[in-house]
Amino acid sequence: MRLAPRYSVAAVSHVGRRQNNEDFHRVMRLEVPQGNLLLLAVADGMGGMEAGEWASKVAIEAISEAVRAYAEHLKGGRPAVGLSKVMEKAFTLAARRVEKEAERLGKKGMGTTLTAFLYADWLKEGVVGHIGDSRAYHLTPKGLKRLTEDHSWVAERLREGVLTRTEAEHHPYRNVLTRALGLPEARFDLKEVHLAPGEGVLLVTDGLYGLVPEEEWVLGKDLQAGLEGLLAEALRRGGDDNVTAVALRVE
Repeated sequence: MRLAPRYSVAAVSHVGRRQNNEDFHRVMRLEVPQGNLLLLAVADGMGGMEAGEWASKVAIEAISEAVRAYAEHLKGGRPAVGLSKVMEKAFTLAARRVEKEAERLGKKGMGTTLTAFLYADWLKEGVVGHIGDSRAYHLTPKGLKRLTEDHSWVAERLREGVLTRTEAEHHPYRNVLTRALGLPEARFDLKEVHLAPGEGVLLVTDGLYGLVPEEEWVLGKDLQAGLEGLLAEALRRGGDDNVTAVALRVE
């Protein structure tokens, strides 16, 4: 008898001191004959007010639709395909949907970051898809390991050695994205991740790491309590942006 692994999930999102919450997130579990598919995703919209809020929602609804279609594919007894291929199709659909919505609404500059993790528990394998400056981290018993690189002007200058970390944190262009859904440059990154027992994945928007450096993050055994603690600290330090985080850990 195959026993499905146990896992815990958690999520928090807060508008902060903004008028609208342009972040959108999802935690979704789908049962398939082989086991369970889990999707975690965060998106941070841009374009101001309703445009950013709508862009992030459209992107996450699109990747959710693609993952549901894959689950139906598996339920129909058709051969499984690689998770990276599923995520590639999901992000391509999300990019197309955001572009169409921007055209329909006449919202030039409407776009969103998107960072997602698709996990197949029977394989103990997952894949991270990423574009923009939201982030994904590998949770291990030894601490956090960042899985993504920010697609921003400041991050690129930091990697080139043009800016120091302190200069990057206070640079006036620190929020300028070089890649995002809705921008002409919409290339996304994919990274496969194996999760051993006790490991997991954490996805966050910049409203968290912009105020609380990752070196200070402590999640503990209770994931939900850990995320709520990080959110409270971000709000205590000003909360000048929307704050969103979702996490999964294999027990």
